[in-house]
Amino acid sequence: AWEAPPPAPPAAALHGDRHPAAFWGAVAAMVLLFGAAFCYLVSLWRERGLLAHATTCLRSPKSAAAATALGAYLVTLVSLDLLIKREAERGGGAYHTSPMLVVPLVEFGKLMVSLALHAKTQWQSGSDKAALAEGDAPGHVWVGWANTLEVARLMLPVALLFGCNNLLNFLVLARVRLDAYAVWRNMSILFNALIWVWALQRRIEPHRWAAVALCMLGSCFNTLGPDGHILFDIGVLGVLLSALLSSSASVFNERAIKSTAAAHFSIDQLNIMLYGETLFLMLAGAIQYELRGFAKVDGRHPVHALADAIATITRGTWLIIGMQVVLGLCVSRVLKHADAVAKTVVGSLRDVGVVFLAPFVVAATRFDAISVGSACLVGLAGMIYSMPAAAPQASLPPLVDEEDGLKTGKS
Repeated sequence: AWEAPPPAPPAAALHGDRHPAAFWGAVAAMVLLFGAAFCYLVSLWRERGLLAHATTCLRSPKSAAAATALGAYLVTLVSLDLLIKREAERGGGAYHTSPMLVVPLVEFGKLMVSLALHAKTQWQSGSDKAALAEGDAPGHVWVGWANTLEVARLMLPVALLFGCNNLLNFLVLARVRLDAYAVWRNMSILFNALIWVWALQRRIEPHRWAAVALCMLGSCFNTLGPDGHILFDIGVLGVLLSALLSSSASVFNERAIKSTAAAHFSIDQLNIMLYGETLFLMLAGAIQYELRGFAKVDGRHPVHALADAIATITRGTWLIIGMQVVLGLCVSRVLKHADAVAKTVVGSLRDVGVVFLAPFVVAATRFDAISVGSACLVGLAGMIYSMPAAAPQASLPPLVDEEDGLKTGKS
């Protein structure tokens, strides 16, 4: 079993206590920060013409479809965090099914669905030659072994980083308060900014540095307990490591997606390569670490051991697997109905939703003015950070998604 210490008593139980002056001072500071940051965000929206853009989108005949797609996206994001944490608590701080089995099953599901979607696209186009003759996008055909191998090579670190990060997420969710996890994982924007500036020697806009500062302040506020003392769970270091892995994977992925070799690949083809490589790496690691070259496990053949492990998967775990497969594949299709800024705004609301709903689902969480305020600050920081550098033209450029690492289009 994937073991974790039993959850600490929720800080929400302290609601009846009298809060010290330090607590209310922090709350007042967060209110002032939120007001200033919100006004700054509105000014950025007005400056870049996003308010007019949003009004146009709302009047569009596709607005109902966009609202439905974004609503489903938000519900899936929030529900997944709550389900994973709930499953850990039901096991007394341990998962009934090891993430070493759950994560490969998720990648296998994504791979199978991506193959099915690609096959459907090929079938609808009739044939590769017919599609090209009709002037279809060249991304609907495999464009040669040289380009395929080059993209696969560039995707290899992406698959490794995302595979490790997916496993780490299960571990930290079992150990850390859910509100702290929701707040601190937004530090990925700090690592993203540092990677862009120091490693890639790129400049980022001033509003993004302001967003990084706001996110750091919001995260630090989350460490203040109801009694005025600092509450820092050592498991938060795992959340920070997860944020670093996610940011690094996104940078490697952007390099792969924007490479010349990937110019003619469709999103389904890139998904197939990414999920296939991730699954291969995880299976290779499992064989090396547990199966030891297909040796017997506890006197059983590895196939029998795997079948027994799958048989122990609970209904809640199957639900988690299904939702992760859906989430990993729906990101690239949400923008068929809603643009990238709308998706980013909804994604930033994820952590606020988690903090508000967590007390009704799990025990190891906190719901007070500090936790709510810190979640609102980091959510607002995410919206500011994701603001485009210029006003939208016909449509806004797609952004790199940090959930699955795949871009939803070319820029």
